[in-house]
Amino acid sequence: MDDNKVSIIGLGRLGLCQALTFERAGCNVLGCDVSAEYVATINSRTLQSSEPGVEEALRSSSQLRATTSLAECVDHSALLFILVATPTGLGDHAYDCGTLSRLLEDIAALRRPGKHVVIGCTVLPGYIANVGSALLADCEGCTLSYNPEFIAQGEILSGLAAPELVLIGEGSEAAGDALEALYARATSSVPVVCRMSPASAEIAKLALNCFITAKISFANMVADIADRTPRADKNDILRALGADGRIGPRCLRPGYGFGGPCFPRNNRCFSGFVKQLGLDSPMADATDHINGVVTDVLVQRAISYIKKINCKNVIIYGLAYKPGTSVCEASFSVFLIKALKEAFNHELQLSVIDPCVNLDQIDALFGNAQVLKKDSASGLKSDDLVIACHPLEHQEVLCKVLSFWN
Repeated sequence: MDDNKVSIIGLGRLGLCQALTFERAGCNVLGCDVSAEYVATINSRTLQSSEPGVEEALRSSSQLRATTSLAECVDHSALLFILVATPTGLGDHAYDCGTLSRLLEDIAALRRPGKHVVIGCTVLPGYIANVGSALLADCEGCTLSYNPEFIAQGEILSGLAAPELVLIGEGSEAAGDALEALYARATSSVPVVCRMSPASAEIAKLALNCFITAKISFANMVADIADRTPRADKNDILRALGADGRIGPRCLRPGYGFGGPCFPRNNRCFSGFVKQLGLDSPMADATDHINGVVTDVLVQRAISYIKKINCKNVIIYGLAYKPGTSVCEASFSVFLIKALKEAFNHELQLSVIDPCVNLDQIDALFGNAQVLKKDSASGLKSDDLVIACHPLEHQEVLCKVLSFWN
């Protein structure tokens, strides 16, 4: 196997960042995507991306090329990463692995022997053993491994370059060795490498994310208790909890809960998988429930405050589910705006300030011209209201502010 060559099938936000990470480590990377127009922008180095650092990394790359030919990509390397979307399109508790399964069928049909196929997209436990391996059964000497990432939108390149954990569900010892050697070369940190069976890795991926969401929901539950208790300070309490080494301070801040493309669906899919085993999933269910309660409480707080001050012009500062990204999936701000439109029967003038989100996204979410886009909070009147869903540092805001960011 040529250790210097890597193939990436699926050049979306994560796939392209993975390709750039391996290329920066000196690998010869060939990526494959179905869109000829998209592939052309990669090869011409003219791709526009909202993910920080991607455009610069692409322009400086010399050993990354893209193609629409799956056969060419499979022939390029013995190590094939698959990073395609597995959305929750089959209900809230399952992933749609249709695209992934068709790709495995197509790879098997090429009958190229000795390939190490690596799935990087999220799947339910049991997919590799029960579905993926069967689809590759006729591919002589091929292995199927699971290697999910733990990164955040807006920080993908930095997260891939310096991960804390590399999780390898190895289809064979040789595949595990190849992956561990590749990450040793591609990472600037010294991550903990956990090698295990694909089935164990499938569970570990979901369990880790669900543990994080449980911690976030617990922090919000404690914060709610403190807010209803005279002379109690939620930040002091959570700081004390985080000081205990068994708990730690990360993800232990009060706020508007978790959102984005991973945490909510991973939590629900993990709950669904547990119930398929005939077990209960009270922690995952409670975590999801508390997250919904927190959203409802904060939305009602905003509605009550707007009515109290009789405000007609409301600016939402931060639309994406977190700062530094354009991703609005399961964003608290999106829920908030929709609730305000309904509660005030469209009588409010709603605007958004978020440098990462463009007007087309706003129109797609709320309807053309229903919500305006502002570049900054300057020029607002004293009776206007800014609801801060992202940090407001270095912003000179002369109007009223209601902050949901902590």
